Amino acid sequence: MPPVPRRRAVYGLAVAACGLAAGLAVAGCGDSSTTTVTVTTTVSATTTAPSPATTAAVTQLQQVMTNLGYYDGPIDGVYGQSTTDAVKKMQTDLGVTADGEYGPETHKALKGKATSVVATLQTELTTYGYYDGPVTGVYDEKTAEAVTALQKDLGVDPDGRFGSQTAEAFDKAVADGTIKPA
Repeated sequence: MPPVPRRRAVYGLAVAACGLAAGLAVAGCGDSSTTTVTVTTTVSATTTAPSPATTAAVTQLQQVMTNLGYYDGPIDGVYGQSTTDAVKKMQTDLGVTADGEYGPETHKALKGKATSVVATLQTELTTYGYYDGPVTGVYDEKTAEAVTALQKDLGVDPDGRFGSQTAEAFDKAVADGTIKPA
């Protein structure tokens, strides 16, 4: 019996030449540098491994969503249910259609949001004396170093990524006066 098509989905996974720095979309990535990966799922007795391009793109997406606090599953390159659920949560926060498919609308919204979020983070890190670089909206090495220094002071894992644990510890330290503006 031939495989029965179950679902056809197009995941416009951005494999941008300019990349996603520290898990956040970098401003200035143009549409001309994106590759669209089409994935067709079928029910079959034989399992076919995803292509290397799909695996790499999904791995990158999972890392981005992990850095942003949307995904806590394995970084395995598999666009499974946990990845789909994380994309839906991220899409809801970005104000785009929450269908679980990372396409052009989601990518565009994430790029804009990421720049704004990183600029806000850089401003806050500057306010509290951890960052002294330009507020660019790009999560670069200098931003990661500032986050690492903050994390060390907060007593959280110093991995250079501003995730939910760091955000909660930072909010608490500011509220209780442990960390004060510089």
